[in-house]
Amino acid sequence: MAEYSQIKGSKIKILASDPSDPASGQIWYNTTSNSLKYGQTNTTGTWASGGNMGTLRRYLAGAGTQTAGLGFGGYAPALALTEEYDGSSWTAGGNLGTARYFLAGAGTQTAGLAIGGNVGFAPYQSAATEEYNGSSWTAGGNLGTARYWHAGAGTQTAGLGFGGYIYGPNVDQNLTEEYDGTSWTAGGTMGTARKFHAGAGTQTAGIAFAGQTNYGPSLDITEEYNGTSWTAGGTMSQARYWLAGAGIQTAALGFGGYSPIPGGATPALALTEEYDGSSWTAGGTMSQARYRLEGAGTQTAGLAFIGYTGSGSYTAATEEYTGPGATIITEILSS
Repeated sequence: MAEYSQIKGSKIKILASDPSDPASGQIWYNTTSNSLKYGQTNTTGTWASGGNMGTLRRYLAGAGTQTAGLGFGGYAPALALTEEYDGSSWTAGGNLGTARYFLAGAGTQTAGLAIGGNVGFAPYQSAATEEYNGSSWTAGGNLGTARYWHAGAGTQTAGLGFGGYIYGPNVDQNLTEEYDGTSWTAGGTMGTARKFHAGAGTQTAGIAFAGQTNYGPSLDITEEYNGTSWTAGGTMSQARYWLAGAGIQTAALGFGGYSPIPGGATPALALTEEYDGSSWTAGGTMSQARYRLEGAGTQTAGLAFIGYTGSGSYTAATEEYTGPGATIITEILSS
């Protein structure tokens, strides 16, 4: 019988850990896990189960990456809890200084940003900003306009907060503010005031998509920010709100959400869409349809966590997205 090396012209590599970027079709033996594995380029986006969050909650914010994620705040009632994700499980991090929900997040697991939110009592909206260093939160500069149901993007030293809602006048917002690591300043106004939308990208290349205006129909519109002004982008195939987003302006990811149906049905969505800087296309379907969820990561390595599945049921489940062009590592045989 011919050996593998005679068929393929090379021997199977013996490695202590999986290669970071294996070629499609590459096979190797992992001595740490005692398993035979291979890598294959993913042609369509797919979701897989990750570790559950430690504390079931809703209305929290997220930041970071698929292997270094951050979830903070939330409601049950207003929470200060932070959890950190390592690619397989969530562990407790430092508490926020101000417990809140309906807040926005940005940055990374070791340099996170918590923006605004609802503290649960009058006047409800908060202008507080907090910065995370990987273990604890400290106070940053306040937003110019306190709000909640907004979105965030960027980094701890170049953050972006946009859209939202103010209780009292009960007005949806088109305001944008930019953070420099110390203070917030006014940016360009959005073309459409909205809440319950998703955001991604950077301070000079941000993206806002979907949402709702004045408790009207779901929105399918996208806007792109260049550091000064917002312009119209491509239309999503599915109008929705209470969704989550990840990625950058030219490679964004929108997933989950809520889209009312005439006649009273209000389904949670499992749909994922991918943005290339001009148009949205269908991605992989989530294992669990949900809305009021959070997200982090990139278009090829996204993270979804928490959410409302309908009929009074919330989930602590996490899902991980592998987008087209990324490599999936599969175990063939273990000893």
